[in-house]
Amino acid sequence: MNLTPFFETAVLALNRNKSAELGNRTQYIGSSDVSSCARKVYLQRKNPTTPSVSTLLKFSRGHIAETLIENIFEAGGVKHLFDTQVELRHPLYPLKAHVDFLFYADFDGTPELHVIEVKSVSGIPEEPYPQWEDQLAFQLGLLQFKYPDQKIGGSILAIDLNAGQVHQFNGYQHNDSNFNYLYCRALYLLDCLEEKEQARPTVTHLCSYCSYRTDCPAMTLPKVDLPPEIEALANKYAQLNVTKSKAEKEMKSIRQELVEFTGPVFKGRSNTVDLLVSYVEPTMIVDGSIVKKEYPDIYPGVLKERAGYTKLECKSVKTATA
Repeated sequence: MNLTPFFETAVLALNRNKSAELGNRTQYIGSSDVSSCARKVYLQRKNPTTPSVSTLLKFSRGHIAETLIENIFEAGGVKHLFDTQVELRHPLYPLKAHVDFLFYADFDGTPELHVIEVKSVSGIPEEPYPQWEDQLAFQLGLLQFKYPDQKIGGSILAIDLNAGQVHQFNGYQHNDSNFNYLYCRALYLLDCLEEKEQARPTVTHLCSYCSYRTDCPAMTLPKVDLPPEIEALANKYAQLNVTKSKAEKEMKSIRQELVEFTGPVFKGRSNTVDLLVSYVEPTMIVDGSIVKKEYPDIYPGVLKERAGYTKLECKSVKTATA
């Protein structure tokens, strides 16, 4: 039984079914659109493409995470306190949001409205992504239209299924100024779809999954402006790389002292560590330079291609001093 062809077709069907639950996306602007790139939103409507199976599988993690969280809530006996996939609408314009979880009371039964937006990740970030916060803020604003006299709050629940970790970014409340900004952006997106405005690109971490990245002007080399979340990751990578270099130098010095004590073969143990040293016998290898010089006719026949790889460098920018 070959599952691969079936699997690839079934993943596409799953994506279509999940998209259908959200209605006709060409007829409204959703909360994920407001927090997304205008160019992507425009092209998704005007020139829709099907993402790769790999990308769709990554998207499916979100649905899996939502189902898992719902099962946990049910097992904890709070099913009666919330609804899932609650649709919120703007009273005048085709603006919508589909809330993952809407709680109507706290766990102790105290009435309150609390939105939970679930995000599946590979590694929980130190800070929530700006797009997550914008999406939640838009949801809170639409919820305020429906319940104008109630206090509105929310949180972002990031879950890493691979690592088995979950983290709640809590304490969000409805804010008029934040929502007004996002409301204006939503109207701008509507104007873009009606060809009244140009859909300008925005670089975010979601560019990794964009089907329209290839010819995007915002991703044109040689220089691309880094979004804050990618900048933070790159700075962290650069700092870790410096730490790694320092550690390697220190390890080399310590190694020398240890080997001077142990000699080439040694086994030692304390209450906290095992110390093992062994000698690796020399081996013979082919010297390519000699083969090329002494046997130039044979040399091309013994060559084999070495696979390319992606080289990543992150370096701290040195600021000029006056």
